[in-house]
Amino acid sequence: MPTRTIVVRVDEQRAELVTDRMWQWGVQAVSEVGFGDGFVELATSVGNDEDAIERAVATLDPQWSVEIRQVDDTVAQVAPRYLAPTWYAPGMVSVPASLLPFTRDDPDVVVTVIDPGSAFGLGDHATTRTSMALLAGLLHGEDRMEPAERLLDVGCGTGALAILAAQLGVPTIRAIDIADAAITATRTNMALNDVDGRIEVDTTSVADLTGTYDIVMANILAPVLVSIAADLKRVLRPGGSLVISGILAERHDHVLAALDPLASVRSLEHDGWISIVLR
Repeated sequence: MPTRTIVVRVDEQRAELVTDRMWQWGVQAVSEVGFGDGFVELATSVGNDEDAIERAVATLDPQWSVEIRQVDDTVAQVAPRYLAPTWYAPGMVSVPASLLPFTRDDPDVVVTVIDPGSAFGLGDHATTRTSMALLAGLLHGEDRMEPAERLLDVGCGTGALAILAAQLGVPTIRAIDIADAAITATRTNMALNDVDGRIEVDTTSVADLTGTYDIVMANILAPVLVSIAADLKRVLRPGGSLVISGILAERHDHVLAALDPLASVRSLEHDGWISIVLR
């Protein structure tokens, strides 16, 4: 089935602004193509849902040239021979759905199966694997915290973090994302991992949430983390843990400043990205 792609053509000076706007939709990737005439095309997908596309396009500046194109899924698919399981912590692995069935020698290994859907990744990106590792540590590892009864995943994407929390026994889990494609992907992956009914997932804004959570996961980019910092602190219970990701290892001081007085207690770096636990 073809995937609908949002393509924006602007002059090179505005490319970074358009890219930042697209990242805020919760997408996994943004492509950039230059034409040597001072203009570039930025492209990404929020899935095929018409309402999701309209909401995304409505956030773009009216003077930008916007086009919706159909892209054959086979162009974007990664052949299984180029994929591999991602071991992000001892005894814990995320596996692309296209590699199923997955054989494991140890029955105690925690396997999280990820189908990326139309707009998201496979769980192998540095930000996802380090977030999953830190979450595993909070729930079952050396950083284990008590209690961990309620978890919130902000910008859930494929739902990998929320699903791992369900697999590790967190009883109450909420997953939210602004992209309808993320909600679809998360529900698909809930079924693949036999955690249907364990996660409440929808497009509610974090600003509209009430109550507090023991663990809040936010694997989203730095500009968004800064813009929602007050709400992230508001929904985190006193003594709880906030895990942030999607930030560069060499440039994230402004994000930590926005989240003050929360302080870093642990971090993991991979491929130039960093994930941080704050309390």
